[in-house]
Amino acid sequence: MVRNKIKISIIMPLFNASKYLEECLQSVLGQTFTDFELICINDASDDSTERIVLDFQKKDGRIRLLSNACRSGAAFSRNRGMKEAEGKYLAFLDGDDIFDEEMLERAYDKIEAKEADLVIFDFRHVPSENIHRKLRISHGGGFIDRYCKDSFTVAGCEPYELITWGSAPWNKLYRRAFVESNQLVFQDLPCANDSCFVNMALMLAGKLIVAESEKVMVYVRDHSEAGRISRDRDPMCTYKALMQLGKELIKRGKFGELGSCFYQRVYFSLMDALLADRKEARAESFYRFLQKEGIHRLCTLDQKAYAETESYIRKELEQFLDKDFASGWYREKNILSVCLAQNAGRVKKLFENWQKEGYKVAIWGAGENGVTLLKFCIEYELPIEAVIDQSSARQGKSLCGYRIFPAKDVKDRVEVIIVSARYIYDDVVQEAGSGGKVIMDINQFFCLC
Repeated sequence: MVRNKIKISIIMPLFNASKYLEECLQSVLGQTFTDFELICINDASDDSTERIVLDFQKKDGRIRLLSNACRSGAAFSRNRGMKEAEGKYLAFLDGDDIFDEEMLERAYDKIEAKEADLVIFDFRHVPSENIHRKLRISHGGGFIDRYCKDSFTVAGCEPYELITWGSAPWNKLYRRAFVESNQLVFQDLPCANDSCFVNMALMLAGKLIVAESEKVMVYVRDHSEAGRISRDRDPMCTYKALMQLGKELIKRGKFGELGSCFYQRVYFSLMDALLADRKEARAESFYRFLQKEGIHRLCTLDQKAYAETESYIRKELEQFLDKDFASGWYREKNILSVCLAQNAGRVKKLFENWQKEGYKVAIWGAGENGVTLLKFCIEYELPIEAVIDQSSARQGKSLCGYRIFPAKDVKDRVEVIIVSARYIYDDVVQEAGSGGKVIMDINQFFCLC
């Protein structure tokens, strides 16, 4: 077979995807970039999935249909699609999501211009009823300078930055030669089967780049139909994916260089797996497994690399051993808590400079990130004048000993506003006005957005 005549191969595993498949296919075929093939792998569906694909195939010769003889799973289907692919680049999409019409064009232009192994673009999880509502994203200058102008490597980043790019395959475009030369394949698991593939690709890529755009490129549909894998995510699959990732890094001689990134991924993946499991009894059983042997196995894959991992992450992982499941300690952790802990000196310096100027500081946003930030400030004795939130349901209540105020009661008596959540930044700027105020998005400070 002569390969690389096609620029992009899109690989789409399908199992009983008929409900949303037509609009999904329309969003792919409506791309402004047209030099692609769409490889649909029907995984023994018993609904009208195959008929829908065949109907579209009659109208557009870029669609290829492969059929598995029996139900084989998304990993098998994606791996089969990769073997059949003829494109220079690979994209992996799901049959119930919606793709911006410029997704392929922007990703292709970026990966070609920078000769990258992998390009990353923005996605958002949205309710099914909002799947066609266009969203905009405003990235900070620090984010653009760091990730969008020149290529980078995971090894050249802070370990927590790896978490920013996610473990899903569908917000990335991959150079096929890079995937093949590194023998990257999807792991045969009921769920989390893409985790090892994606993280290996991120960690091994010699050139990563982010496609700069104010547009969301992939709209991932959040829905709850019975029988969906996402409704029954066994956390043990996440553990197996992490073990496979660690063993692959060791086999390739990369663990010493990337051990801190690996353990950062372990920490967040285990927390996410526990939170995503809808069956509390199974989640508790998994937690006990981690206490008994799971954490030990992960942390002894390479004892030297683990010892050199940031002390904060080691302490957090050891909480699995020291605290019981009922404490729910992992529910209060997020990427911002890690960024604050690992950059405490930088944050304290900011407050010292503001204090020298006589500035009073308020936190705007009393959600998850606001709680994380406020607790950090309390722990390090950093002065906070007030907490602001525009939700009437939160106003007047207490948060860590601080009363929550509406903006109108506070904004004129503070000089600095720290915005805790990225999605409210523009609203804060508009509501607070300039007036010489310092308005800082804590997420942009860490280049998270």
